Amino acid sequence: MQKKIPLENESLFTKLQNLKTLIAGASEVKEDIETLVRTLNEHCVESEAYQLKTALQVNIEHLREILSGSDDIQFREFWIVPFQVKAAIVFLEGMIDQGIINEHIIEKLTASRSSHKFCLEQLALIDSIRNIILTAASVTKEDSMEAIISRILSGDAALFIDTVNTALVIATRKVEFRAVAEPETEAEVLGPRDGFTEELRVNITLIRRRIINPNLIIKKQHIGIRSKAEVAVVYLRGIANFKLIHEVEKRLKNITLDIPAPSGMHNLLEDKPFSIFPTVMSTERPDKLAAALAEGKAGILVDGTPFCYIAPSTFPDFFKAGDDYYEKWLPAALIRITRYAAAFFALTMPALYVAVTSFHPGLLPTPLVLTIGTSREGVPFPAFVEALIMEALLEIMQEAGIRLPKIIGPAVSIVGGLVIGEAAVRAGLVSPPLIIVTSFTAIATFSISSYRLGLPLRLLRVPLMCLAASLGMFGVMCGLLAIAVHLSILESFGEPYLAPLVPKSRANLSDLKDTIVILPATQMVERPDYLEPPDGKRQKGE
Repeated sequence: MQKKIPLENESLFTKLQNLKTLIAGASEVKEDIETLVRTLNEHCVESEAYQLKTALQVNIEHLREILSGSDDIQFREFWIVPFQVKAAIVFLEGMIDQGIINEHIIEKLTASRSSHKFCLEQLALIDSIRNIILTAASVTKEDSMEAIISRILSGDAALFIDTVNTALVIATRKVEFRAVAEPETEAEVLGPRDGFTEELRVNITLIRRRIINPNLIIKKQHIGIRSKAEVAVVYLRGIANFKLIHEVEKRLKNITLDIPAPSGMHNLLEDKPFSIFPTVMSTERPDKLAAALAEGKAGILVDGTPFCYIAPSTFPDFFKAGDDYYEKWLPAALIRITRYAAAFFALTMPALYVAVTSFHPGLLPTPLVLTIGTSREGVPFPAFVEALIMEALLEIMQEAGIRLPKIIGPAVSIVGGLVIGEAAVRAGLVSPPLIIVTSFTAIATFSISSYRLGLPLRLLRVPLMCLAASLGMFGVMCGLLAIAVHLSILESFGEPYLAPLVPKSRANLSDLKDTIVILPATQMVERPDYLEPPDGKRQKGE
């Protein structure tokens, strides 16, 4: 028998029934919302593929729907007086040159000059306006709404004319950008002081100034789904291999990220994204890019970042610096050898300390062994834990020096290193020899010319220390062998990562003239053979 609900609970029962009804209808409401969202998304896609109509108001209203919600989009409607036709100009406030809009577009179109009427007899309306009335430097015709919107958002102005299903896009872009200054991440003693900026046009100009040649090719394209990032592939026709240029353009076209980050473009182009070693070099120096182009490589300039990417980039390329080519060949060769040695010590020094002190003290002279043993008396940690603590402190101080403002960053790093190191030794937590090893490791890391190559070396120090603590010197050698094998299987845009040290097919001794050492410029007659340049000679008359 069903129990009857008391009278005083009838109001509560009614509320429960109403709530049950709402819950039952929630699924229908959810389906309606999903249908509406799907319809809006389909509408957005159709809007991008929209072709212009002949009616001005239809085009303007459609454009207002797509760009609705943005207050910096300006619509200016007016009459083209000579032809008595209504028109509208659309532009993005803050990214256009107001003088071009006023003087070269609106003023020219609204001036009552009957002399322009004869153009209708000779040319179409839009061609008359483009070729005779408008005085802007660059005026192109577009009939796709997607292309027009992309140009508007890039800083150009679009002119819509009634009775015409084609718009005129005028180059009016004027963006404030950072002035050309000295590169901050690639400081050099000699060489030029100008570096790339975040403006693509300025960067192209810096390259044009250095390579005055009609065969310097600039190919622009847009990548990204939602935000169209403008990139430019730069190469020397007749020197760069066609297969390389085709591979670079194909990889750029295959980027399907909705909003690609300009500064992280190299991560989308690398052959082995899971490898910790960089296979695409980034540089702020135009002279470095010009030298790479002269060898037969390709450059990738991205609007919005001061870094240019060089493809392909091999392991020896990360040890080269611009100063090498401004000094005499013998000092430059010694400096480059020093960089290779610094990279080796930056990778292995803590691991060698752990292996020698824990397993192989006999490798050191007896007085040195006694000195190290005496200094480690009272240290509560084994050599591995001791080195691991100092490595963590070193990484923290390095990151603090980079992230802090420039005014206090170096001071914090120096003071922190001195205070923490001295306090750790006095407290008996670490030994003085380890402080020397850690300091030497840090200095060796800073001696590497490429910051991106220093990062994987810093990361690999810890696995090598673990191998040294477990297997001694044998573990260190196994770790170095594994690193060498990994480097040998890497590629950069199809080229061996260790080239020209390990060529793909045949060895060419000429390529070694600018690898570990550097010979005089008169001896480097040929371009790198592994790049397979159509013109292999860089000096004529040989």
